[in-house]
Amino acid sequence: MKVKMQFWLRYGSENLQLPVNPSSFEVASPYGIEVIEVDNLGEVTIPKNRGLKEFRFESFLPAKYDPAYCVHNRIIPPNDFISVIEKWRDAEKPVRFIVTTANINTLVLIPEFAYWPSPPGSPGEVQFSISLKEYRMPVVKKLSPSAPKSPPKPQRPPKQEDKPKIYVVRKGDSLWAIAKRIYNDGSKWPTIYNANKKVIGKNPNLIYPGQKLVIP
Repeated sequence: MKVKMQFWLRYGSENLQLPVNPSSFEVASPYGIEVIEVDNLGEVTIPKNRGLKEFRFESFLPAKYDPAYCVHNRIIPPNDFISVIEKWRDAEKPVRFIVTTANINTLVLIPEFAYWPSPPGSPGEVQFSISLKEYRMPVVKKLSPSAPKSPPKPQRPPKQEDKPKIYVVRKGDSLWAIAKRIYNDGSKWPTIYNANKKVIGKNPNLIYPGQKLVIP
């Protein structure tokens, strides 16, 4: 036995099945591309993201069950059917659209719903067209709070090199006496001598008033 295709719309715990299947329905599945011009090559296409699917179809709402075209016998008045669709649409929340045997089971919004009375000869019937747009949940990425920046460490002023002291030899001075006066240790006189060999000469015992000695 061949299983009939069924069209369902569901919102929460409420369900609506189309009483009459549309003779055909359209599924638009767009995919974005960008065309750019490349020197010495011409136009090239760059794939982008898949667009939202759109489902469009037309059918009619019978006033009573007729096995010749109805797929079920749970017929509700057309005006009640229309009221439910409009209530779901106005709730601004997604509705689940299911087409059995067609592998369609997706959340949609209802951007367009139109209806009009059937022509004479079909009293009470209402024809309608509907457009459904795939609903894609917006994803908002939360940015992790950045750690507070610690205040910059105060920079130490560049260390200034101490300029060597200059000592002017006085009458009666000796290297030992100068070391005693400056370093509080006369035995450190070789430090002064080694820094001033060119001025003093080979004999550390001979220094003269007025000589300028570098004190390291």
